[in-house]
Amino acid sequence: MSARLLLGLAWMILPVQPVAADWQADPEDSLQVRTYEVVTAFKDRVPRTVPYFQQAYGFAVFPSVTRAGFGFGGAYGKGLVIEGEQAVGVTKYWQFTSGIQAGARNFAMIIFFKDKEALDYYRSGEIQFMGQAGLAVANLGIAGTPAYNEGVAVVTLTRFGLMGEFTVSGAKFSFKPLPRGR
Repeated sequence: MSARLLLGLAWMILPVQPVAADWQADPEDSLQVRTYEVVTAFKDRVPRTVPYFQQAYGFAVFPSVTRAGFGFGGAYGKGLVIEGEQAVGVTKYWQFTSGIQAGARNFAMIIFFKDKEALDYYRSGEIQFMGQAGLAVANLGIAGTPAYNEGVAVVTLTRFGLMGEFTVSGAKFSFKPLPRGR
């Protein structure tokens, strides 16, 4: 038997978790529609994210994050958390920064969760500290982790703005579950 045939048989026999990439937006919910549009944009403009969508346990999508800074700065965005094939919660992102920075920008951000443990930690809303360096001009600029780091991978896609930075920042995420059946 060929290796390709064996792999095909293994996929038919093994239980497969619903793939997060199959999530469909509720057309009556504007946040879900914007989220779906951003997911499509990432798949089209950042092809390296496609395997993340296919393999992730879940993901948080922020259709629009606005960030500004000059010495000190901050950012805010609101989005959805997708687990399997359904939206399970609303999430918010706040960030404060300090360092060498100037400018403003708007970007979309997706946080991929490799497993249930990573998503559960995200739901806890712990503050995270990180360092950043980057440059965004107009709608050019893509940033992110090249692989999962502690079960999480983050990818951003700049929409517009001009910003240069070398900063230390703290980020806070909140999670509020959606009512069942949404």
